[in-house]
Amino acid sequence: MLATPAIAQEEEPRTTYSVTMLKLTPGSENRWTEIRSEYVDPAREAAGLSPATVHWVMMNEDYDLIIITEMPRGMSTFDTHANAEREAFWEAMSEIVGGQEALDALGEEWDTLVESSTTVYTHTHP
Repeated sequence: MLATPAIAQEEEPRTTYSVTMLKLTPGSENRWTEIRSEYVDPAREAAGLSPATVHWVMMNEDYDLIIITEMPRGMSTFDTHANAEREAFWEAMSEIVGGQEALDALGEEWDTLVESSTTVYTHTHP
């Protein structure tokens, strides 16, 4: 009886994350790491996004690593396919790699490095 109804509780901010599990093709670990450190991480920084956290997974046949990235506007990021964060990231990537043609080639190479991936979304509960 003394509990405050959910409707009367203040909404506390939550942090939303994208969690991607990747299975890399055999022998591609070094090149994947190189692309991430030379292009992806600097593009995230240039776009004003928080750095991604990468966790390498040991002894798991389903995936090799987990990438965790914060979604700055939470689930509202999904309100549009052309959100500001995505546009800023891809603009920075294009500039860093040397233009759209080079970006397309890097994307094709990336596809050869990743055997499979799964992404889920989660958030903190304050």
